[in-house]
Amino acid sequence: MKKSTSLLLSGILVSGMVLGTIVTPATVHAADNATAVTEASSDVINNVTYSDKSGKTIESKSLSGKTGSQITYVPDGYTMADGERPVMGEDFVNVGIKVTNMISAKVNFVDQNNKLVESETINGGDGNIYTLSTLPAGCSWINSSDDTITLESGKEYNIPVSRKVSNTIIFKTADSTEVGRTQIFGDKVGDSVSLTSAQIPSGYAYDGSALTLQSDDNTQFVTVKKSATGTTPFKSVATVKKGVSASLYDINGKQFTTRKLGENSAWKTANEMTLDSVTYYQVSTDEWVRADDVTTTDPDTATDTDTNTNTDVQKADRSIVTAKDGAIIYLYTKDGKKIADRGLKGNTPWATDLMITVNGVKMYRVSTSEWLRVSDIK
Repeated sequence: MKKSTSLLLSGILVSGMVLGTIVTPATVHAADNATAVTEASSDVINNVTYSDKSGKTIESKSLSGKTGSQITYVPDGYTMADGERPVMGEDFVNVGIKVTNMISAKVNFVDQNNKLVESETINGGDGNIYTLSTLPAGCSWINSSDDTITLESGKEYNIPVSRKVSNTIIFKTADSTEVGRTQIFGDKVGDSVSLTSAQIPSGYAYDGSALTLQSDDNTQFVTVKKSATGTTPFKSVATVKKGVSASLYDINGKQFTTRKLGENSAWKTANEMTLDSVTYYQVSTDEWVRADDVTTTDPDTATDTDTNTNTDVQKADRSIVTAKDGAIIYLYTKDGKKIADRGLKGNTPWATDLMITVNGVKMYRVSTSEWLRVSDIK
């Protein structure tokens, strides 16, 4: 009996005979503007040859993937030459990719006075264009084109930059212990510069005063103090003492000059903190009152001075309300009467726990007996 053989050629299973033609694989080189190829549903195999700029073969490798998918593999110590964006071709095609050695280069940033500002080491492909993405603090490009260089093995680069006036800031405590340093920058001597929170040493607070730039490379000393040791929940009602107009402070102990609490006014507290041996109670999102300016009462036993018996009081549908923009935003009693001598500074946030609707006007409670109309919040 005559034997029957099975062959798999060009994807066609044939029994006893071969149909079709065997095609020799073509060689495909990656181009700058390669046309996108729709990816096939199954993987293909490409024979990939990596060669340097002289044409020397660095490595040959069979890679699998979907037709049209990007080829990312490169031999160790190499990167693709500029312009190479290879993709997987049809099954069994040959793909040629140009690669170049990875090198390191030193970059020196030099200011307008020919003074070295900073040096760094960068890595990239020999002969490839490299874009410098970051500049030393306080510097800018003299020419926008200076941010790109062509890497060459063994070459050191001096990059011209424009450097602002710089001062070193040394942070010290009251006993002259240094706790950190930073730099500030400006266009000219005499400029006013404010420190950011990221510049202030962790665990310390600064009064927020702006600094004045002195001559370039000068050193300034700034006194800081320990930040609050932490806040702890403290649910209470703080009532301002008789004859006291209570100042308000931020979490770093800096006094607000435009905000005070009137005598005998009552405010719900959320947290307690101690800063430099002084205790504070939080009475709004960003405002604190000193403990020695108020008396505190358990909120469950505190007396509500409102005599209105309106039963439409409900739990507030939000926990914070922010007063709309304006110099003074007036407050109201629970029965909707305006409090002539009490108001909130515009654009300030306040904690709330209850809401009520009086004569069709919705209001939120921001202290024990004071309410803010919904039309007066953001």
